[in-house]
Amino acid sequence: MKHSVVLLGLGLCMMTSVIRAQPAPPPSNLDVYQQIAVACVTEAPAALDAFRLAMPAQMPYLRTALMERWQAQQKQVYLADSSYTAAPAALSTLTVQIEQAEVHYERAARKQVQRAVTLGLQYTVVGGDGQLLHEARCADTVRDTVPRDQLDALASPYPETQAEPPAAGWFRRHGQPAILTAATAVTVYLFFALRSDRANNTP
Repeated sequence: MKHSVVLLGLGLCMMTSVIRAQPAPPPSNLDVYQQIAVACVTEAPAALDAFRLAMPAQMPYLRTALMERWQAQQKQVYLADSSYTAAPAALSTLTVQIEQAEVHYERAARKQVQRAVTLGLQYTVVGGDGQLLHEARCADTVRDTVPRDQLDALASPYPETQAEPPAAGWFRRHGQPAILTAATAVTVYLFFALRSDRANNTP
């Protein structure tokens, strides 16, 4: 009985160690874009309790992330391109333009890839009277290392989240095929050599 309890405890400890050892998956490229946009633009309407938001149709998930953050701050946000919500005429307008969005991969350590996600935004805040209240640009690049076999999972149907994987290294392009060819040749040679030896030893 005591041995069973000890073995059970050891098994649970091993399972816990395995679970803890598994790294969390990296954020998707879309998630990284959202993080950059929130960090860049969230404070632009800091002095406003309510405003219109004008953003291009490109990368709609950026608008979603920004809207969620402002709503969490108890701000009233009206979409400039929506006909369902009538905003007061005197509201200020925050306009956000996307100037750059790019994902780039480079070779890193074995089975790893260096990822760089770059987002550049330009935004203006115009008062209800047409006066320019604030204007700025914000660009940032987030770099990290991700597993090569997860590159497809990091992308999404949006083209700006996709990028060509880095070219394989010299060993992977030339060394591995050469080794496989040599191994195949040795296997074939040994196969026929053994057959020949058996034939010679047969009375």
